[in-house]
Amino acid sequence: MKALLILSLFATLCVIGCSKEGGSSRALVPATGEKVMASPDYKLEHTTKSGIKCYVRPLTPEVARAITADNRDHQFLQGDEKTSFYLLVPLRDGKIMDGEAAEVTLPDSTEIMSFTLKKDSEMKKMKEGGK
Repeated sequence: MKALLILSLFATLCVIGCSKEGGSSRALVPATGEKVMASPDYKLEHTTKSGIKCYVRPLTPEVARAITADNRDHQFLQGDEKTSFYLLVPLRDGKIMDGEAAEVTLPDSTEIMSFTLKKDSEMKKMKEGGK
């Protein structure tokens, strides 16, 4: 079920594309790629072979549960109670991939999904006390 949810997220990213500038000042995901890269809350954790950069921000369960489905941040929400929650923000050419029709190749989508599954597995091990 979780893999289907992750696949659905990245399939959505494949169909939609790079965002317009702007956004809510209360958002956890900054409005621009430049702000994500400059934010001390986000860490670059993976770059695909074609240059898509995956920035991650850990979240507490309380904060994650407060992100509703109609919130822009929801599309970036990953994890669960067992693995920990985090925001995964992919950037292409310095732009957040969440908006209008940019192409994400199948290899990129697969690589990002593999990164997400590996990260969830590592988070679960850390939460259980092993490494």
